Amino acid sequence: MPDASQHRRVQAKLEELIERASTAAEINFETGNRVAPQGFAIREDGSRFVFEPIPAASNAGTASMIRAAFAQEKVVCYVLIVAASSKGKQFVLFTAEDEFDLMVGQREIIMQPTRHLGALEIIESDIAKGRLVGLLPHQDPSLPTL
Repeated sequence: MPDASQHRRVQAKLEELIERASTAAEINFETGNRVAPQGFAIREDGSRFVFEPIPAASNAGTASMIRAAFAQEKVVCYVLIVAASSKGKQFVLFTAEDEFDLMVGQREIIMQPTRHLGALEIIESDIAKGRLVGLLPHQDPSLPTL
């Protein structure tokens, strides 16, 4: 468990990843009017790469493929961009994770007067859940992330 100062540094790093992913999502949305699932990952040697999740028959299958790729590539940190909907609204969700923490952000897809993305909001939550959480190789996806 990281100490308080390390926790703040981790939070700042994850928030920066989400902000960068948010900018990329906005550019993609403005040029193509859609949200393509994609992510940015950092390997343990510090090198970076972009990935596009290959849709599987189920979310569990997609998550399994991402976990396997992350293990092979020795990923230590990532941010994943996906489209989602809730209560009649559409969102772009950003999930950033490293070995210490997880952070989630969102931007609403606003339809009127012209299609655009709303402001980035960081979602405050103590527990993250879902199949696309806990994708790093060292984590047990059946355990809640705190």
